[in-house]
Amino acid sequence: MAFYEDKVEHFGGALVLFKRNLSVAVPNAKTHRKPAWYMRLQIAGRKGYITRSTKITVYEDAYEYAKNELLRLQQAAKLGHSLDDWTFEKHWNDWFERNKKNGTWKESRQYWHEKYAARYFKPYFQNKDGTSAYLNEITPTIAAGYWDWRITYWTSDAGQRLQTYNPKRRGAKTSRTSNAKAAPAAKTLLMEQSALNQIFYDAFERGRMQQVFKMRAPTKNSVPARRAGFDAEEYNTLTRYLRSYRDCVGVFGDSRLNAWHKLQRQQMYYFVLFLANSGLRVGEAREMIWSDVKTDVAVEGSDTVIAEVRVSKETKKGQARFVQTQPSANEYLKRWRALSPYSKTNDFVWFGQVNAETRTVQKFVDLNRGFQQFLRRVPYQERKDGLLYDRDGDKRSLYSLRHTYATLRLEKGDVSVYDLAMNMGCKVQQIENHYSHLVSKRRRHEITKTRTKKKGEEKIVPGTSSGFALEAYKLFQRGELSEAALLEILSINN
Repeated sequence: MAFYEDKVEHFGGALVLFKRNLSVAVPNAKTHRKPAWYMRLQIAGRKGYITRSTKITVYEDAYEYAKNELLRLQQAAKLGHSLDDWTFEKHWNDWFERNKKNGTWKESRQYWHEKYAARYFKPYFQNKDGTSAYLNEITPTIAAGYWDWRITYWTSDAGQRLQTYNPKRRGAKTSRTSNAKAAPAAKTLLMEQSALNQIFYDAFERGRMQQVFKMRAPTKNSVPARRAGFDAEEYNTLTRYLRSYRDCVGVFGDSRLNAWHKLQRQQMYYFVLFLANSGLRVGEAREMIWSDVKTDVAVEGSDTVIAEVRVSKETKKGQARFVQTQPSANEYLKRWRALSPYSKTNDFVWFGQVNAETRTVQKFVDLNRGFQQFLRRVPYQERKDGLLYDRDGDKRSLYSLRHTYATLRLEKGDVSVYDLAMNMGCKVQQIENHYSHLVSKRRRHEITKTRTKKKGEEKIVPGTSSGFALEAYKLFQRGELSEAALLEILSINN
């Protein structure tokens, strides 16, 4: 019995429509659905045929679809594009392996791509039957729909089922897991946006899809949010209770703690104070070894000494830099090294568990959870969760200490945004976006002070005696220069 049925040729055999004989193709099936039309396309300059289902049962509709596919693939062949049937999953796997082999990502970033693709990207870009969607079937409209699906994922039936039952927790006392937030943070969506745009652009460059589009994650507003930090009063409370935590007294007293737990409390104490007085990212501090630290560094023109820390290129920015800490951080590092059982040149400054087999010290995995538990227990203004949340209800974390460092430095007015950005390893624009209100407050007098001008004389603004500064002020008046940038120029010219 023939495999082809109702065969119809068009364009001299370049397009052939036919039906499969289901009794031959699927001989064990007891019943068969209404057969769909298949198309067999022959593209000039390509060996063999392209055969696939139109998924359409009406001949006239199937013919129009097949004809459009023939024209599209002929045009793609002229442009040198791939005519293979690349699905989203097939392309992602190829893209991921290439980047993995080339060493594009650090281990943590590689893990992120793998997990987010498995949880979100692949499940969304697939057909109803569970098969991965063809790249050329993903339109800008389909891609844009990802955001609504993603934002509501953990409140959907599928997301709720995953939270109720986690197969990885088989045999545990509870099977439930609620680690995922109901609504993803804006930063999370921007990370997914970046990854998806890389994936689709790579597919376009390799000729695997005939159109390219940019995915744009929804944003709540265009005004940068101020990060949760500690004001002066809260910071004083934090440091006071950190001492109680370190010494296991007061609200943090616990007679059941063993020597290792007490050592971990000592480390948390010095780690928190070090971050608040250095501005390092948690990931940068995680990579520190004692050979990266230089203590008692003299400050020119001052009697104070500081610590200089070399930030490894294995951290977020991918390049080494030297960070100048506050004088107090210098003392904290020296005291901690005297207490730490791991104080050799190549030992980690901040450490985690010890490998039972190799007896080597590991980098710490997550100190943030312990820090947040500590904040929750700190008594402060009769708040239910202590210092865990700021006045706006934003949750604090170890990263809040980096924000606190920047805030205290700018409030004291002894550093420019340019020097601060260089020391913190970020862009000046980030400092201006998040902390310009502090710079404005610091320079309020200079911004508002004016001098009465004489007839025929232009109004003089303090700090604009030089032509450069005057031009900067004019740019500020026209809205072409940020307030923070103007303040820095005025301070330089004063």
